[in-house]
Amino acid sequence: MDADEIASLKSRWRGCVWAYTLSDDEAAALLPQLRFVELAAGQPIWHRGDAAEHWIGMGRGSMKLSTTSASGKPVTFMGQAFSWVGEVELIQDSPRFCDAVALSDAVVIKMPKAAFFHLLDTNAAFNRFVMRLMSERLTQSMALTLSDRTLDPVAKVARSLASLFSPSAFPPRSLELQVSQAELAIYCNMSRPRLNAALRQLEAEGLLELGYQVVTLRRLDALRTYRGAASADSGSQSRPDTA
Repeated sequence: MDADEIASLKSRWRGCVWAYTLSDDEAAALLPQLRFVELAAGQPIWHRGDAAEHWIGMGRGSMKLSTTSASGKPVTFMGQAFSWVGEVELIQDSPRFCDAVALSDAVVIKMPKAAFFHLLDTNAAFNRFVMRLMSERLTQSMALTLSDRTLDPVAKVARSLASLFSPSAFPPRSLELQVSQAELAIYCNMSRPRLNAALRQLEAEGLLELGYQVVTLRRLDALRTYRGAASADSGSQSRPDTA
């Protein structure tokens, strides 16, 4: 990562949803404390059991929170793109409870624990933002659990992809996810053939576009509320789900 890209990330960081809460002096004091780290797809952001020392922002790319069961089965809790994560263990003063892994090539922004708590203690608007983010994540977790148990595979994939983009987080420059279908299948907890069939259905309905190791979301709000073929535009001709 060269100096120009770091400068670009720093400039875009000032456009983060919660940055408006900072005065120019506060922003000037915080920016030198932020670390920018480049990661390849599959690299860990942190491991389960690590000490929580930073609040993490996804400046570029996407990530997942996951673990491995005693039998060796991967389990994904949630994913995020252009978001901030890791505040729960900071607030609880506890080790990381799961792994955080880059789903695609990514740049993470690390805010030191001391700086995070300084903002919580001195900036009411920032404090409210973190509370909103945590509330949103709880709602997201409940929604994903519900979709995993009650929705058909196409709806499950639609909502899982939409959940990567948090309304309260880093404003995305793009809804393009550079991620393999193998990783998406693990993230969605389904087989690759079933995932591929679901993605093809959503593409046929105009909700996303598929490329080589790229998924571009076209209608984010529609994906968030997707319930099946009936939720597509009335003029769309949808294939039956054969996943």
